[in-house]
Amino acid sequence: MPGSPIPKARRSKRVVLKRRASLVINLDRNQRRLPCLILDSSKEGFRLRGSFQLKRGQVVELILDEDPLSFERCSVVWVGKAGSKQEGEVGLETR
Repeated sequence: MPGSPIPKARRSKRVVLKRRASLVINLDRNQRRLPCLILDSSKEGFRLRGSFQLKRGQVVELILDEDPLSFERCSVVWVGKAGSKQEGEVGLETR
């Protein structure tokens, strides 16, 4: 009987940021730029909060408000479930 999976250990330390940013989402030839708050970051990616609907694997761009000419291309790795402590949060992995 298989046991429960062992969660992966965090590969690098998270740094709390609390910085305003925008998430750029491409939808059928239309591009939407939505405000968000970066909660923390690590070498592998970001955790942010905002009001948007994303799916795992979706590619997005993250732009810091303080540096609008620079962006990070990321993939969505998890989305907080409705009613959970992580509702409204998204995990992004840098590409």
